[in-house]
Amino acid sequence: MFTGQFEKLSYAFLSMNFPFIATLVLLTGLIGLVLSLFLSAWRYRARTTAQTDPNLPPNLQEEFGPRLTSQRLRWVRWAFALTVLAALGFHLYWGLFSTGPLGADADFAGLKARRDQRNRRENESTLRGWIFDRHKDTRRALAKYRYLNGEIKRDYPLGAATSHIIGFATLVRGEDGLERAVAAPPPPTEEKSWWQKLTDFSSEPPRPPVGQDLALTIDFDLQRAAAEQLQNRRGAIVMLNPQTGEILAMASSPGFDPDDVNNDPTWLKLQSDVANKPMLSRAINEYYLPGSTLKTLTAAAGIDARMDDKVYTCRGGGWTPPGSGRPIRDDDGHEHGSIGMLEAYTVSCNQYFAQLGAELERQRMGEAASRFGLRVFDTGVESLRAGFAPDFWNTENAVLSGVMSPRYSTFVAGKTVTKYDLGLESIGQGYVQLTVLQMAMIAGAAANSGGNVMKPMLEMGRQPVAMSQAMSPHAAAKMRTLMASVVQRGTAAGAFGGLIRGRINAGGKTGTSQRTVPEIDPQTGKPKTYIDRTGKTRIRMSEKLRIDSWFIGFAPVENPQIAWAVMVEEGGYGSRIAAPIAGNLLLKAQSLELLKPPQPQASPSATPRR
Repeated sequence: MFTGQFEKLSYAFLSMNFPFIATLVLLTGLIGLVLSLFLSAWRYRARTTAQTDPNLPPNLQEEFGPRLTSQRLRWVRWAFALTVLAALGFHLYWGLFSTGPLGADADFAGLKARRDQRNRRENESTLRGWIFDRHKDTRRALAKYRYLNGEIKRDYPLGAATSHIIGFATLVRGEDGLERAVAAPPPPTEEKSWWQKLTDFSSEPPRPPVGQDLALTIDFDLQRAAAEQLQNRRGAIVMLNPQTGEILAMASSPGFDPDDVNNDPTWLKLQSDVANKPMLSRAINEYYLPGSTLKTLTAAAGIDARMDDKVYTCRGGGWTPPGSGRPIRDDDGHEHGSIGMLEAYTVSCNQYFAQLGAELERQRMGEAASRFGLRVFDTGVESLRAGFAPDFWNTENAVLSGVMSPRYSTFVAGKTVTKYDLGLESIGQGYVQLTVLQMAMIAGAAANSGGNVMKPMLEMGRQPVAMSQAMSPHAAAKMRTLMASVVQRGTAAGAFGGLIRGRINAGGKTGTSQRTVPEIDPQTGKPKTYIDRTGKTRIRMSEKLRIDSWFIGFAPVENPQIAWAVMVEEGGYGSRIAAPIAGNLLLKAQSLELLKPPQPQASPSATPRR
């Protein structure tokens, strides 16, 4: 394992630094060549007479004459040859292997597309494609053009509501988000031989005058409603179709108005706002502790392991895992007594699912997490370097896949993980880290008829693709029963159930997570720091824990067509803030006919009696 990682690092180092190394060799050779010529001229500037003195013996005349000159020229010749070879290698790399035709450096190509002013001018010299919502209606386009005061201007009708999806495109700031996808020319379809690539590399295919249009699965009105629900809050919402993976809405707050990107003072403010992070997509690029919503994963793992009939004891003093002196308690010291899975999920009993996760053990819990799409690591330190998922989306558009790559959601299940650690992870605390998108996909797996996690889809018209089977269809059916119970008589019965009761049958799971966060200086807007005993600068963490509010779910119970995850930072208990937001959006989706009633099945005709 270590050898493989070392080889990858070595290859990455060499491939990324070859131009730099070649440049150094080239400069060193040129400097050495100039110095050698200068020294030769200086040292032998006054020896012309001595070298041709006829009184010297013949052997000395030869030593001071052509032979010495030949030796010095030999060194100059080799230095010059090496310099030429270095220059040749340098130009071969940049001409053939950095951006084609024989290869491409992804890092360099990305930087060139974003930072090179020549490429920006080329992009802005052509019109980008329009970005439509799922209805492909020009009146509800997400990015389009409008004619104003004699100029054609790029227009973003929803403004900040879609800023983390659509992005921006300007000559000064470059481009980000899906604006890059509608500016990129279509890839060439003709396959060329290596000889054609070599002979044609100097000529580029003509750039189309207008970029390709892009139709998204996003619903214009639902997206706007989601952004409105998050107004003046920090958080994210993802709503999707659990059977296909189509993203119906994906909002992050606070956002930014793409029209403000060219304004220098506003841009600097957006970049320096550490407390609110308006440029950050909280839906896909921010980690959160999922809290009790992750009990969905633990319950599904228990059902598939045939442990759903387990009964555990919930005590006021908490449950202390073997080998640990620290108990895992329920909120406010709640004591549920002897309790089974249905009741434990309904009332969100921490001790039940901590004990269930510990009994499932780290291997089975890790396997379950992997099936749900999480990346499993051996240690918490490794999980912090998880990075981004490159092929996460159901798409063949490389630009879309790149700009929308989410962070890997992580679960730690290595040999060093204790029962206490595993118990915390089983209730959504400790090492586990998830994105809001991943939590929506977990809710979608329970709602999916086959228990599948569907690859999320942003492009309309693609065939649904399953990422993995998170649980058996039997376990998925049981999970829907558990989640329906939460809405009917559990932690979501009031704030969420009261909104939809009598209109829609839904299932869900509330969640509350507590985490330490940096203390922000109100004057500078940056984290406060201090100097520790060793003289290092540290970030001061707030003594008050931040309480995040979660609610995941699906609807309708009998025929799930929509699943969601709602997360609000500092929202308190999930049933108070996140659940009502989900209820309002669910009713909005119903009014938009995104929830279709089940088609009535024709009853078989009766066989006439003879």
